[in-house]
Amino acid sequence: MQPKPDWSLRVRMLAAMAGMAALYAAFVGVAAWWATDAFGSTGLVLAVGVAGVLVALQYKYAPDAALRALDADRVSRSAYPDLHARVSRLANQAGVPEPDVAVAPQAQPNAFATATGRDDAVVAVTEGLLERLQGDELDAVLAHEIAHIKHRDALVMSVVTFLVTVAAMVVRNFWWFGDGGGDGGGGDGGMPWLWAFVAVSAVAWLGGYLVSRAISRHREYAADRGAAVITGKPAAMAAAIETITAEMAATPERDLRDHAEMNALFIVPADAKSRLVRAMETHPDPEKRVERLSELAGEFEGR
Repeated sequence: MQPKPDWSLRVRMLAAMAGMAALYAAFVGVAAWWATDAFGSTGLVLAVGVAGVLVALQYKYAPDAALRALDADRVSRSAYPDLHARVSRLANQAGVPEPDVAVAPQAQPNAFATATGRDDAVVAVTEGLLERLQGDELDAVLAHEIAHIKHRDALVMSVVTFLVTVAAMVVRNFWWFGDGGGDGGGGDGGMPWLWAFVAVSAVAWLGGYLVSRAISRHREYAADRGAAVITGKPAAMAAAIETITAEMAATPERDLRDHAEMNALFIVPADAKSRLVRAMETHPDPEKRVERLSELAGEFEGR
């Protein structure tokens, strides 16, 4: 069964992309101001050119960058025949092209999907997931990641994460751009482009961070529902979430922090033991996800 379009998620993604486009424009605009001040008339061309190259590289290499972060390798059908067969079957049921399959060596059970589009996607799982989940629960996790591909939210998260990362680097290292003194076009008031650059970066950092969290939480609910529709077994998705969450709770905090930067992509975040402010969390509470899936199971039974 193919999941229906999630219009709420689509509206959120469009709003996020519009907001990110505005922040990108402000970010590049102030960067061009700085480059013009530093390099003269060629600065504008330089700033816009660098920004264009970075966006193109981000779009092209974001999937591989996510895989490298976990040391995940694409695996052949001969090496993992059962895994490939499951992914192929579920992708066909969801109505999307069969994605590549990757396996990461981590012992913690987890999975994620990354893509630049439905035709260029990867479903990655850890060895720990393959060891702990079987049958319907494994299918549910794989279907969850395929739902992310169908919804096209992996690309949106990539764009948001990229801007947040760059903005954070500027804010943390703004002194590299100058000390705020001298005339630099600003007279006794220092370099106005420097403070504008830092201010825009701070807004982009905070705004992008909050947007990524809001989208990530909603997209997890949407992918949970998508997995339930694809497999027809909401209870299996709920059981998989409970299994993975329990394994995370038993994992030392030091091990969880090793890949915490990937939390927005994981099916269950690698900080399951922490109690962060809700606005900062990448995922909804596992209990609420299970509760929604239980309600969905009731809907399925009532059909």
